[in-house]
Amino acid sequence: MFGPVLGIDPGMSRCGYGAVIQEGGFLQALACGVIRTPASQALPERLAALETELEALVTDLRPVAVAVERVFFQVNVRTAMSVGQASGLALAVAARAGLPVGQYTPNEVKQAVAGYGAADKAQVQAMVARLLRLSQAPRPPDAADALALAICHLSAGRFRARLDAGGRDGEPGAGLARAVAAALRGPGGVPRKPGGPGVSPEKELRKEKP
Repeated sequence: MFGPVLGIDPGMSRCGYGAVIQEGGFLQALACGVIRTPASQALPERLAALETELEALVTDLRPVAVAVERVFFQVNVRTAMSVGQASGLALAVAARAGLPVGQYTPNEVKQAVAGYGAADKAQVQAMVARLLRLSQAPRPPDAADALALAICHLSAGRFRARLDAGGRDGEPGAGLARAVAAALRGPGGVPRKPGGPGVSPEKELRKEKP
């Protein structure tokens, strides 16, 4: 078993976070939620508050890596600047903590989680719930996106090879690849319905920050 990966879906008004760990061939969500900063505050104060919250998450969850959405393209320039500022803070916090960082575009996350780079948000959220064996998709969507980033990092080449090597031979679902494959298909290759066994994320995961 390796420590958790912390996914960060950057944003100034809403910054999603989600920690995922792989254990015994299965994925488990340890925490998820959203950090909010009020628009009424001055930008420096909002940046300082977000940085403090991100540092607290790293201290509390003790991740072994951080996955951050890459600022790829935004039609709205103001939104792009906001996302870029939050992303920069997440990268800086991870670097100061000595943590490796993976940056992924939305299409890369969709490909890793849903097996389809053009999947819509609902499909990705359904797959996040399925892979993490939750009864429903985590809310709000920013938290689900952050969990998807963590899952994407766990499925990346070198990290995935390390995790798969840790699975025991003959163990049902051993290795991340088997966990993903099992979630993508049911018996006989029939796709599973969204949801499945598990607990409500509101009851078991970290509560959303005010």
